[in-house]
Amino acid sequence: MNSPDITGRLAHTGQLLVRSGIEIDRILGAIAQDGDTVSASLPAKVLFLSRLVHVEPEKQYLLLSYSDHKPANTAALAARSLTLKCNHRGAQFAFACANPRSVMHENRPAIQVVSPTTLLALQNRRTPQRVQVPAQANVECELRMDVLTFKAKVIDVALDGMGFLLCEDVIPLCAGTRLPGARIRHPYHEPVPVDIEVRNVNRVTLPDGKAATRIGCRFVAPPANLEELIRLFIIDLQ
Repeated sequence: MNSPDITGRLAHTGQLLVRSGIEIDRILGAIAQDGDTVSASLPAKVLFLSRLVHVEPEKQYLLLSYSDHKPANTAALAARSLTLKCNHRGAQFAFACANPRSVMHENRPAIQVVSPTTLLALQNRRTPQRVQVPAQANVECELRMDVLTFKAKVIDVALDGMGFLLCEDVIPLCAGTRLPGARIRHPYHEPVPVDIEVRNVNRVTLPDGKAATRIGCRFVAPPANLEELIRLFIIDLQ
């Protein structure tokens, strides 16, 4: 089931809810690179037609080109959020972006929106199914480093095993560290054992003002164990 990209995985599943920020950024980047048209239906039967001109994963925003239809631009900028749809590489995608506002990009006007936190992927020629969307899973991880143990939350896992951990503390880690024998507390199954390869470590500030550690990593595990983690962030809606 581990496909190299979302469109490959759709061939098996037909309909996916993507909560992995890594995969969402990859999909949006590919849509921008291909120059695919994105659209949004707005009040008064106005259709906003645009393209993604820039994807900013770090700062979590997107830039949309202005439509050729001026009333559509006005309606888009007046909306609280835009539900955008796109046909891309044999699949349909839908995602909601909040807070549209006018900005300049490369000396041209553009519409900036907040990056989506979820994305619906649907195989072409398939009718969307009404399903109950599962609640966001709370996934905890116990890290071992020599005689020390740390608790963290798994906040992202992508199809290739890349992911992010958030530790509500400052821990002494550096890029290149390998943490064997980590245990992830799966909310629906037995704990999942993995090794963790640390790619980057950043100090961040939580909403309550406390310091924390955000760890970019790769999860190393047998395919079945990795698949259990992926399914928490890329959900088959059957």
